[in-house]
Amino acid sequence: MTIDPNNSLQRRVGNIHTPFSNFVRAQTTASWVLLLATIVALWWANSDYSSVYQSLTHIPIGVSVGGFELQASFKHIINDGLMVIFFFLLGLEIKREVIAGDIAQTANRRMLILCAVGGMVFPAAIYAMINWSLDSQIGWGIPMATDTAFALGALSIVRKHIPRSLLAFLVGLAIVDDVGAILVIAIFYSQDISILPLFISFALIAFLALANYAGISRPIFYIVTGIAAWWAMLKSGVHPTFAGVAIALTVPARPKLTPEKLLDRAKATINSMLKKTGSVDVLGERRDHDKVLEVRDIAERASTPLRRWEDTLGLPVSLFVLPLFALVNAGVPFSYISLVESLQHPAGLGIITGLVLGKFIGISGACWLGLRYKIGSLPDGVNLQHVIWVSLVAGIGFTMSTFIATPGFDFQPGHLQTAKTAILLASIISAIFGILYLRYNSKLQSHSRIEE
Repeated sequence: MTIDPNNSLQRRVGNIHTPFSNFVRAQTTASWVLLLATIVALWWANSDYSSVYQSLTHIPIGVSVGGFELQASFKHIINDGLMVIFFFLLGLEIKREVIAGDIAQTANRRMLILCAVGGMVFPAAIYAMINWSLDSQIGWGIPMATDTAFALGALSIVRKHIPRSLLAFLVGLAIVDDVGAILVIAIFYSQDISILPLFISFALIAFLALANYAGISRPIFYIVTGIAAWWAMLKSGVHPTFAGVAIALTVPARPKLTPEKLLDRAKATINSMLKKTGSVDVLGERRDHDKVLEVRDIAERASTPLRRWEDTLGLPVSLFVLPLFALVNAGVPFSYISLVESLQHPAGLGIITGLVLGKFIGISGACWLGLRYKIGSLPDGVNLQHVIWVSLVAGIGFTMSTFIATPGFDFQPGHLQTAKTAILLASIISAIFGILYLRYNSKLQSHSRIEE
């Protein structure tokens, strides 16, 4: 925002605009917006307007042209459509982390994968044991997932007590965790798979990968082909979120210009503008306008499509897609009786025990083994005590666990409601335990430093 120093109104608007813009783009803001959407959904589903809520989430939306008709409920449009954008963004983050992030470092990658696998296997095993031979056993994948947004929100509450490198570890752990959740959805929670549409979807994704190798980076090409691949996978019976991640892995991660060439070309263009006498006038002078656009194009060719698209999608996904998903899926009618029943029902007990206890045992136990037998290493400044805290906070499985529960209990609405209630309880318990543990551990460390 360009501010005229002589314009008092612009100065005042600028004083509001800058902090507001920073607030909107902050990670903690996304967590609070998601929490607000969850609270609204819970209030709405338990208020006198609950019938309006149920009608809204199941209202059919579609188009009809001649004999062609495309129609789905509002809830399915969000779960099978908009959420694919979230998983596409997740795929971009996975690819970047593997190529250039903490997961790119071999020792850190081994530790992250080991902890993530432990954090998936133990919760699933605990749930399966509690629900063995019951019709609710199909929900074993629900406690495997971690909600990255809420976990980072819990981290922001106690950020002054933790090293900055722990944030990267938690994000990396959640990414690997989400990959496992996506595979579970695609393999175990897909029904009536149709081979031909699935083959077409994979062929289109392979075509995108070949285009990336050939140096094609036009967004419109990836968007059109990606939508076609998503549609084919949706018709195949495999959950379309898998397509979102797979398509993201084909997005180019290489810039067309090296940083050195970027600097040389940008300097040459800017110097040609500065040689002109007088000030630069991008509005009145066509030449100046073209030069500014040339600098912009140079900068774009020096950046990577993967990074640009990740930055572009980050804000709308955090402030629109995920809150909308929470709004239509978190509205669970509950009462004291339903809370008690969720604790007694094998599905609810399995989810709560899996998320709260299974995540703790799986992640912290795997980390201890990794350190004990030198399988991997932790980032600088992170120790086993920090990982224990992460293992507690990782039990916040709200968004991802709810997403898995929806296809898992698609034909068992009673179990689905129990699962959603249990997920909510487990997420609250995990957040409280994580925050209390870290604060207690920080006080112990402070006392030990004072005594020394």
